Amino acid sequence: MIVERKEIKNEDDSIGYVESIFDSGNILKTVYFVAQNRLYISFKRGGTYSYSNITPEIYHEFETVESQGKFFHKTISPNSDKYPYRHEFDLMKLEIEEIIEIIENKKDE
Repeated sequence: MIVERKEIKNEDDSIGYVESIFDSGNILKTVYFVAQNRLYISFKRGGTYSYSNITPEIYHEFETVESQGKFFHKTISPNSDKYPYRHEFDLMKLEIEEIIEIIENKKDE
């Protein structure tokens, strides 16, 4: 379930990228770059991976389904030929804790 969503616009008012935080068993945060069709997913264990060829339609579906983890494991993960990926970096423990705190605070609202 989506907890927080921010659209960052380009100078021409088009969407440059979307940052979202999720209340999910496995996925913490995503950053989706629209023009590049690239999705960055940060997982609860800290690993952040980028996935190519993620169209706006696929990202919209990912964002709006009941379970982002199930969608990821059914649609994106098993199709690495269609959605090539690479490990980008690992979040620091403090970054993970900050995101989890945002999720917990949103639950309390």
